[in-house]
Amino acid sequence: MSLPTPESLRATCRRIFLRGLRLSCRIGAYDHERTAPQSLLIDCDLWVRLDASTSSRDALEDVFNYDDAVAVLREEAARGHTDLQETLLDRMIERLCALPGVELVRLATAKPEAYPDAQAVGIETWRAPSSAMHNS
Repeated sequence: MSLPTPESLRATCRRIFLRGLRLSCRIGAYDHERTAPQSLLIDCDLWVRLDASTSSRDALEDVFNYDDAVAVLREEAARGHTDLQETLLDRMIERLCALPGVELVRLATAKPEAYPDAQAVGIETWRAPSSAMHNS
């Protein structure tokens, strides 16, 4: 099973993106990271089927609501302490894949305060709902 590609979804999906969402969360495996929340920067791309992201009558209830994706990210970041970015990202991306109409997700998280001499350290993962992977 392989992931659908952005190119393969170009004619059937709309790419919805979120850049630079800054959330405060408790994350980190080291003792000094357990004493206070840290900032987490999130970039997200969602490929949503056109039938779930197009409205012929200009009505919000006809389309994918960005608020739903942002709510998932905020809820998971607020869930409690997580040692690893990988664990938090996996929880977030699983929930994003479950949103209606989503065919592919690219999610990146970054900790901008991890190293004083670096802008950020982060990870990126691509995932599709299991139904989309079976159709590829």
